[in-house]
Amino acid sequence: ILYGSVVRSEYSGQNSDINFLIILKPEAMKKLRAAIPFTEKWRQHGVVAPLVLTRDFLRASLDSFPIEILSLQRHHRALFGEDVLQDLSPSPQHVRLQLEREIKGKLVHLWKGFLSVGAERNALHDLLVRSISDLYALFEAFLFLKNEEIPVKRKELFQQVARVANLDESFIAPLLRLHEHESRPYREELWRLTEDYLVQIEKFSDYIDRM
Repeated sequence: ILYGSVVRSEYSGQNSDINFLIILKPEAMKKLRAAIPFTEKWRQHGVVAPLVLTRDFLRASLDSFPIEILSLQRHHRALFGEDVLQDLSPSPQHVRLQLEREIKGKLVHLWKGFLSVGAERNALHDLLVRSISDLYALFEAFLFLKNEEIPVKRKELFQQVARVANLDESFIAPLLRLHEHESRPYREELWRLTEDYLVQIEKFSDYIDRM
């Protein structure tokens, strides 16, 4: 099963990987070493090691990883065999709990990261780019919980979340330009972007607390 940004037509060689999910039988999970020569060749062409799961593990993970499963469901294409994702139903309650935990974890990571690498322009740039990538699935989960339309394109998704959660939309465009490597701000501008970003993510976290 192919999944991720390639399926969303937002693949970027700089920020994206080519991702596959492979469902194996339990006995095959004991023979993973046989696939290493193939995964090494894939890695050289931008294809990361596949996500390998059993069907039972996937179903048993609905309460542990509901946001990841929700994202897989929305952006996948079955290339061979049965589509094991289509009949899964993540619980809104489980999605809500994971969303709160994940967004607070991201916020703590950003606060600490800003203090740790704020003096280093390149490191701060990379911290922001990774953080923006991580938000995609969390923002999808939020709109799922609000029963709102979930746009596929990153910019439209971020704008929709900002409207629903009453965030300041002005923080979106400069961050997405950063993510797409369309801008490379100097340190002072990066500091301002980071501070604006942190304010909005904290507001988003507070909104989730009240849901």
